[in-house]
Amino acid sequence: MVKKHLAIVPIALLIALSLVACSAKGGAKSAAGQLKLGSDGMPVYSGPEVTLSFWSWVPGIDKAIAEFQKAYPKITIKWDNVGNGTAEYSKLITALQAGSGAPDVAQIEYQAMPTFISEGGLVDLAKHGANQVKDQFVPWTWSQVSRGDSVYAIPQDTGPLAFAYRKDIYDKYGLTVPTTWEQFAAEAKKLHDATNGKVFMSNFDAVGSGNGSYLLGLVWADGGHIWQLNGDTWTQSLDSPKVLKVASYWADLIKKGYVGTVTTWTSDWYKALGDGQIASAIVAAWSPLLYANNLGPASAGQWRVAPLPQWPDVTQFTTGNWGGSTDAVTVQSKSVEAATIFSIWINANTAATDLDWLNGGLFPASLAGLQTKVLHDTSSKTDQYFGGQDVAQVFADGSKAVDVNFQWAPWYNLMMTGMGQAINDAVAGKVSIDKGLTTAQTDIIKQAGQQGYKIQQ
Repeated sequence: MVKKHLAIVPIALLIALSLVACSAKGGAKSAAGQLKLGSDGMPVYSGPEVTLSFWSWVPGIDKAIAEFQKAYPKITIKWDNVGNGTAEYSKLITALQAGSGAPDVAQIEYQAMPTFISEGGLVDLAKHGANQVKDQFVPWTWSQVSRGDSVYAIPQDTGPLAFAYRKDIYDKYGLTVPTTWEQFAAEAKKLHDATNGKVFMSNFDAVGSGNGSYLLGLVWADGGHIWQLNGDTWTQSLDSPKVLKVASYWADLIKKGYVGTVTTWTSDWYKALGDGQIASAIVAAWSPLLYANNLGPASAGQWRVAPLPQWPDVTQFTTGNWGGSTDAVTVQSKSVEAATIFSIWINANTAATDLDWLNGGLFPASLAGLQTKVLHDTSSKTDQYFGGQDVAQVFADGSKAVDVNFQWAPWYNLMMTGMGQAINDAVAGKVSIDKGLTTAQTDIIKQAGQQGYKIQQ
């Protein structure tokens, strides 16, 4: 999994894209507006020979594409990696604004979807039978790609949150794997006292540039919602009681020296995790492979994964999500039926999800993909790095417990900038996290309103 951020897109391009969408809205329609599903649950294609262009930055996705083309010999896929996340989005919006040059299918992260939906750049796949495969995907992922009965993409991969810990460190200091956040704080104090602050209980991975999705994932896990869309009006609540509760909890642990603030994705961050300076971490489903590939031999076989700790007011187990993408059909596609079928098959067929897990580290959004032997192979490099544990099972259980009602807004990029500044200033002691987030709430709403979004105060 590669770290991704939503591009900060010039508003002039978004306005131009909106105008283009008025003339191109919906793309080409399939004749019947329904899919014919085979006995394996995959769509049947009986149309003419077509070539589809596909933009994706998933490593090794050509292996899954090759399998698709065996199953659908009339559909040829031309795959291009035009850049990771922000780079692709800028090219995609430019192409949509120009009226040509966009691919038939594009990889788009969940948090970026509202930008393209609100500006009319994506085909409503519900008009082409997409809802017929709704039950093949984890429920919350379908909510992420839908607005009402409309569907604007097919879920690809996910990043449900869990709790990773170093078993050797926990054993050495007699720590208990926490099941609640209250217990986490108590064990953090115990570790701090036993090591004179030399070993952190965890690291606050929201520090740095563009890493606010980490904090949002933790808020999501507590049932918190930042944005809500009602009709054409948005609300934003970065300063809600749930957000401030979660943020203040971590700010307090940082102030006490129980939790580190090493900037995520840096060499120091990898070293701290690998050398035992950090005893545990809040991780997404893509993290175990990242750890196995980057932390080195010192912690090999020592890591384990457990369910995310819970807040006392949660009545049933829940977790949040950090990361994940979709495949969307753009309004410039002239072969929407074939593009829809490709987007479904590449993300729902287990041969494809297995190949994407092995080659690209994609944790499946499809329910069938969560059950394969390949995903749960404890002899794999990843599971061996985690002591032979079936780590995928923890994340598969977690994925089914992610709140389905969490939404993103089209101005996610503004949120990452404003919230990131608040987090970094709070960590540096310049401002309290409560004040920082309250100020960011006001500033972000003002900026989003200036870009033409209707936001209820």
